[in-house]
Amino acid sequence: MHATVVRIGLSGRKRLVMRTTILRRTGARLLPGLLPVAAGILLLQGCLKDRITETYRIYTPVYTLKATVLAQINGNPAEAVSQAGQLYVKGNYIYLNDVNEGIHVYDNSDASHPHQVAWLNIPGNKNIAIKGNILYADMYQDLLALDISDPHQAKVIGSLPGFFSSRNYGDPNMVLTSWNIHDTTFRVRPTDMYSIPGTQMYTFYGAAVPAAFETLNAGSGGTGIGGSTAVMTLIGNDIFAIPEEHSLGVIDISDPTQPKKLYEGSAGYDLETIFPLQDKLLLGSKEGVYIYSIADPANPTRVTEFVHGTACDPVIADATNAYVTLHAGTSCGGSANELDVLDAKNLSYTPLVRSYPMTSPTGLCKDGSLLFVCDGTVVKVFDATDPANLQLLSSAQAGNPMDVIAYDHHLLVVSADGLYQFGYSDPSHLVQLSYLPVNPSKS
Repeated sequence: MHATVVRIGLSGRKRLVMRTTILRRTGARLLPGLLPVAAGILLLQGCLKDRITETYRIYTPVYTLKATVLAQINGNPAEAVSQAGQLYVKGNYIYLNDVNEGIHVYDNSDASHPHQVAWLNIPGNKNIAIKGNILYADMYQDLLALDISDPHQAKVIGSLPGFFSSRNYGDPNMVLTSWNIHDTTFRVRPTDMYSIPGTQMYTFYGAAVPAAFETLNAGSGGTGIGGSTAVMTLIGNDIFAIPEEHSLGVIDISDPTQPKKLYEGSAGYDLETIFPLQDKLLLGSKEGVYIYSIADPANPTRVTEFVHGTACDPVIADATNAYVTLHAGTSCGGSANELDVLDAKNLSYTPLVRSYPMTSPTGLCKDGSLLFVCDGTVVKVFDATDPANLQLLSSAQAGNPMDVIAYDHHLLVVSADGLYQFGYSDPSHLVQLSYLPVNPSKS
């Protein structure tokens, strides 16, 4: 066993580079001067004069054979949610990603009493797309195709190894499935330490993040509805995704048993989200929105871009306007908290229509003339009949909402503390229909 190599500060974004183990100091400090040696023993560089005692938590990843993981894809249907992530809706079913753990499947036939019917145990999963009865999901660097005709007994029918290149951790025959955790104490010099925010979200190259580090077509043959923070979307027989933060990739799924990579190329800087609009893709990044034509899916071409100040940046659009939220105070950097409305009638030119101040906006969605925006601790409902003069109709408390999906007068809100569902037959008064809590103590 070898010790961790930890670094911070790459391309302006905080990251941790993981080799085998991860150290975290109680009190949010790390030692840069640790030397790896055999058998997991850690030595300190330099003189040990003027030493102080520091306690560290060591995370050691546990790997399992990929074949074993795939054979155990159907887990306990009563599995609790640990950390809510991406949301997807198709027909009467809700698919909720549990970050780096898998997918919870809920029957939402009765919106007041949704109940979990299946748990897809997919380590490293963050993204979901569905066409017909085939569910596509990432498992770290791999894309899986699952037949969910019977959600209680999903079957892996195909895969594309290595597509999500930024999450490649080494041995392609193994999957990171859990972490061994223990604390240890060192005598160190104060000058050997530097601080990191203990609650910051980090990206690990090729590894899941330990919980302690992480803060519509409803027809059976169609696709479902994803959220605004998705990095993978399905159009026709192609999946468009962000395999690593500067690239756009395209996968041909005309034969779901043999997904094939059609294209991968540089598409912008620090890409975060992807949204489909007719024969275009809108890629949200830290610095703006890149618009690509996918008239030829095997050769996406950039049409134009809208540049804004540095911030996290989900984007959605309809036939006339695009809506972008800028969220400050995160690893994305920047200080803007606002909703930008762009003219999207001609996607080769997207001038700013108007900016609206917000508290801390994240995900958003539209249903007709209604615009729903996650902002701080609430979801806001706007009348967007006139995008240059949005009218706030109502808002509802939803913990710390991250993303929303609106369909058939039902609003699904994925939040840090669970999954909320509201009715909006009267958009001036959201009615809470149900709430499914997370259970962080599960981890």
